[in-house]
Amino acid sequence: MDLFKKAKQRIFRGYFRLGAHIHVRHWRGHGIHSPFMYGIVRNVFMKSKITGPDTRLYDELRRERIGRKHAVKIQNLYAHCRMESHTLVPGLGSQTRAGRNLCILMPDASAETIVEKVRESAGKDDCLILLAPHRNARRWRMAQQIRTHYPCVSVDRRVMMIYFFNPKLQPQHYRI
Repeated sequence: MDLFKKAKQRIFRGYFRLGAHIHVRHWRGHGIHSPFMYGIVRNVFMKSKITGPDTRLYDELRRERIGRKHAVKIQNLYAHCRMESHTLVPGLGSQTRAGRNLCILMPDASAETIVEKVRESAGKDDCLILLAPHRNARRWRMAQQIRTHYPCVSVDRRVMMIYFFNPKLQPQHYRI
């Protein structure tokens, strides 16, 4: 039984690695025709250091035990998109929403909380990040349903799903 479970996990991991290699061309922006998304790839995903002077979000993410590399990407996304507030769910974070909000759903966020925050963000010009979308099958299905039920630009980074609920952008999905 244990041998069967290990083989199943190995096949599942191999499936996602194959997907990563197929979509590697998007890493540097090749094949991305949206100027908005191209700017994010070049100015957020390709940077390994924090680009702006503000590091409050980075510090909060590190306190919540998010890895340095991913915290840098999220901080750079926050600065690049000129977000005005952020929310870490569950956990710390500025709970006062002023203008455009970056909502980060931590890996331990419940399904009900995820649904509530998606509904909150969907009607506004907000950005939502779902960390660890591949943690289990239920969470992965929920990440896919958000993309299909709400008009948004979605980005699958394997460790996080990013949703831009901007009504001016054409709904698309990217695997980067």
